[in-house]
Amino acid sequence: MNIMSFIEEESCDPFLQDQIHLYPDQLVVDAIEVLLEYDGEFLPVYQHNKCVGRVYLSELLWFVTCHDPKYNLLFHKLNFDLESAVKVMKKSI
Repeated sequence: MNIMSFIEEESCDPFLQDQIHLYPDQLVVDAIEVLLEYDGEFLPVYQHNKCVGRVYLSELLWFVTCHDPKYNLLFHKLNFDLESAVKVMKKSI
C-alpha cells in the first residue's frame, strides 16, 4: 500500500482557506468523523494558517484496523493525533 497522506513542517500546495480542514493535533477519531460528515476522500491539514499536509479517509481506516485482526487496539489507535498516525502509517509500509 502506498501512503499518500502526509504532514510536513513546510507548507504544501495551498487549498482554499475557507475549506473544511484538519489539524495535526486532531484525534484520528475526530478526523474520521469530519471526513465522513463531509463525504470527503481527503482533507487538507493546516497549522498556523498554512497547509502542511493532506490526510485520506481510506488510509485512516486502514491505520485503525491494520495488524489487529481482533481489533484489540482499535480504541487506542482512534486516540492517536493525526501527525503521529501518519508517521506510524509511513513506518509500517
